[in-house]
Amino acid sequence: MVALLLVVMVSCGLLRVVRPARGGVEAESLQLGDIIFVDLYDDWCHTGYWDHMAIYMGQQPGASIYPGSGVVESTFDTGVCFTPLATFLERDKPARMSVQRLKDIPGRSEFVRRAIDYAIAQIDKPFDLTAVLGVPLKINEGNLHCVEVVWAAFKAGGLNLDANGGLLLYPDDIYYSPKLEPA
Repeated sequence: MVALLLVVMVSCGLLRVVRPARGGVEAESLQLGDIIFVDLYDDWCHTGYWDHMAIYMGQQPGASIYPGSGVVESTFDTGVCFTPLATFLERDKPARMSVQRLKDIPGRSEFVRRAIDYAIAQIDKPFDLTAVLGVPLKINEGNLHCVEVVWAAFKAGGLNLDANGGLLLYPDDIYYSPKLEPA
């Protein structure tokens, strides 16, 4: 019984000590390919700390359908979409946010470019509703939840960011990837 209670407390984030400050994203400091993590429900997520994420795509030259800088994300009501950065950052205030960045590795800019190209190509795909049910599988590219978009983008770019390699994919699996570092 004690073990079950401990598992529930850890999975709900009740034992977390270090939490990012509210806000936490400076638009001026973002770089292409940065991953923005959001704690929408103030520690109330049964799968880990973070419950939403997006990939920063900056402002794409020649892409008039994407005015200004923004992110690619997937939400249950819109599916995979472009969201202007200011809208993304304001929408979930006062949520906690954090940014992770691909470490400085050989070929970093090419990995990021391919990841962004892949993410943009997924825009308008439907949301993967299995994520809402708590079973966010990473096996279907026909519809994508927010974590799948980021994971699949970097995988298409040549890097697997999944920290544990399981069939399920949660934001914390990407957040704790050894290939990323705080921005």
